[in-house]
Amino acid sequence: MKQLTCEMCGSTELLKQDGVFVCQSCGTKYSIEEAKKMMVEGTVEVAGTVKVDSSDKIANYLVMANSAYDAGNQKEAENYCNKIIEIDPSNYEAWFLKGKAAGWQSTLANIRVEESVNCFTKAIENVPEDKAEEVKKGASQEITNLSKALVQLCCNNYSKNGSTNNANTIKSNCVKVQLYALQLLTKCGVQPKDFKSEIATKINQAVVAAYNGDIKKDYWGSTGHPSKAAWDRYTEQAWAAVDLLKYAISLSDDDASADKQRYENIIFILKEIESSASYRYSNGAWGKEYQYTGEGKEKIINQIMEYHNKIKEIDPNYTIPERPKASSGCYVATAVYGSYDCPQVWTLRRYRDYTLAKTWYGRAFIHTYYAISPTLVKWFGHTEWFKKTWRGRLDRMIVKLKNEGVEDTPYQDREW
Repeated sequence: MKQLTCEMCGSTELLKQDGVFVCQSCGTKYSIEEAKKMMVEGTVEVAGTVKVDSSDKIANYLVMANSAYDAGNQKEAENYCNKIIEIDPSNYEAWFLKGKAAGWQSTLANIRVEESVNCFTKAIENVPEDKAEEVKKGASQEITNLSKALVQLCCNNYSKNGSTNNANTIKSNCVKVQLYALQLLTKCGVQPKDFKSEIATKINQAVVAAYNGDIKKDYWGSTGHPSKAAWDRYTEQAWAAVDLLKYAISLSDDDASADKQRYENIIFILKEIESSASYRYSNGAWGKEYQYTGEGKEKIINQIMEYHNKIKEIDPNYTIPERPKASSGCYVATAVYGSYDCPQVWTLRRYRDYTLAKTWYGRAFIHTYYAISPTLVKWFGHTEWFKKTWRGRLDRMIVKLKNEGVEDTPYQDREW
């Protein structure tokens, strides 16, 4: 006699149950007469449509899928869900669980939110009416939590490394999350009240962490005198940080108080960009090498004032400060001594900020000086007679100031 073999799937695991032989692999049932014929002749003709009862198998796979998911093995859970869907493409439970398992396997290199949303959509389309509200509620909660976690993943990465690429990754993935997540939430009939504002908060926190902990720290380096490469990298990353803050502000119209803080953060970074520079060591002293031109500085200051006005729109009690002066050098002294950052110029800058700027006539002199000296230096600063004419006068003045206690150590300009 031949071995009893299932004609549908070829399995030899057939057990007698309730008066029939049942294939343990595909669920096909054979009567006793059919089983005898198969054992004698090796084949049996199956007339009509054979309905394979796979309910036990599906139930078993579903138990294993849920167990794997609960154990944190999303990949295994997804595999079991795929087995169920192969047998029954309309199984809403398998689609729902696959949506969760696929989404939580996302990485920075492979964000699977679109796939997750498609699975949840399939579950909603196939769920029985009496289970529909439960599945919609579950899907909306899952995609909301998943979306926030994915944004946080990107933000955490950016917080540690404030590169322009990581900044762009936040924006691109936020766009993707919003596109698909909001689409599903709408299908579920859920109003995402705090969804966008929470994402905006995460982005703002990431920018603050990245700027203070990485971008600015990398710019100043160990010497406190950034190279041209460090300055180029800093300005690129700082502008990317500003763009991220602007993007966070654009996300929601319901968080004005939070936007005020974001505008203040933008202003802070813009001020630091405007005063930034690269440095070069020459003639025994560090001096500024590259920085924004006067026109470039004025454009940045225009933005600063624009954001002060936006804060005023949010908070009518906010006092807009006076327009800041573009950070500039002691033009004549810099031309004479060859550097904005050298002991002689540090002394003169201190005298300007702590003595001249304290009186009205001193401030008038400063304004007049900065109105005239840039043009003088532009025309004559490169000539030897100009440097010789001013060198003696400035040397005598610096000696006098030092005797009066004005220091010649490294100095950062005050705002006046």
